[in-house]
Amino acid sequence: MKKLVLAAAIAAALPVIAQADVTIYGSIRGGLDSMKSADTGFKSQTGVDDFGSRLGFKGNEDLGNGLKAIWQVESGFNIDGVATAGSGAGTFGTRTTFVGLEGGFGKVRVGYIDDVLGETEATDNLYGPRRDNIGMAFPLYEGSDIFGTYGDGRVKNSVRYDTPDLNGFNAIVQYGSGEAVSASTGKKTGNTFGTRLAYSNAGFFGAYAYMAKFNTVQDKNSGVHRVEFGYDANNLYLAATLQKVTLWGDASSISNFASFNIANTGANKLTSNSWAINAAYTFGAFKPSFVYSKRQSVKVDGNSQDWGATQWAAALDYTVSKRTMVEAGYGQVKEDKGAQAALGWAENKASITWIMLKHNF
Repeated sequence: MKKLVLAAAIAAALPVIAQADVTIYGSIRGGLDSMKSADTGFKSQTGVDDFGSRLGFKGNEDLGNGLKAIWQVESGFNIDGVATAGSGAGTFGTRTTFVGLEGGFGKVRVGYIDDVLGETEATDNLYGPRRDNIGMAFPLYEGSDIFGTYGDGRVKNSVRYDTPDLNGFNAIVQYGSGEAVSASTGKKTGNTFGTRLAYSNAGFFGAYAYMAKFNTVQDKNSGVHRVEFGYDANNLYLAATLQKVTLWGDASSISNFASFNIANTGANKLTSNSWAINAAYTFGAFKPSFVYSKRQSVKVDGNSQDWGATQWAAALDYTVSKRTMVEAGYGQVKEDKGAQAALGWAENKASITWIMLKHNF
């Protein structure tokens, strides 16, 4: 009887499935790399790694009068068989996943959605295994700061509105619910707000994004301001990024924090500036690219700290076909003496060399 019920249910659903506009897509990325970082005890370690593989399903339904329902479910996976923290691999819907409506007004989505900083990464076009988890981001603004950070990813419990294109302008407004309350203050924690305004025309582009996290510590709100601009046309790509952050946290989480004359108040304020430049040029099937970035002007509770850093990376892409490409590259980050101590690094420089094969479908 149960088998008959199941068969009837599947038969009833077939017309709906047949009418649905569903796209299966993905990207498989794997390769070899040699790292020398805090994770490897600053000894060169070579291995096979995943470079951000993902599998997704997306679709839409025409509701009439220019309105349609839209949805997407995307998951990360590691082709090397090893689950990496923060890679978005291991469970279903670990990457951009939402349902929403789209029309002449723009689009509204709810779910687990890319944040406004993740949409503002013009100087980030290189690949790297676990790069966001080992303090070797390309460029620096995308990695974890000494005091911890957020953004350049996705927002949980998110509502996001994107305007339509208006003569080259478009905007984003996004809210994320932390769905938690601090036991000590009774205030909501984890709530985020983001906004972005962008413009592009004739190859030139620019954008401003701001993301805030409310009641990060006690009633203190953290925030990130980011500006980017550049040119992308005629095989040439040039981009620059400027960022200013204000982060609140507990100084006791910093290695050797007492040596920096920082009072452990439980609510310490870190501010810093960072910038990055990125250049690439495509000729035939080849595209060399270079990125350089710095973190500077770091202060804790208004006092300057020697917590700067310099990062650079270079890579060469070779396009095998419309769906397949190979990238080889090298990158390194060098922390200032104070930053090395704050991070608890045995050495002040981390580096990585890699070669990756990517196939999209």
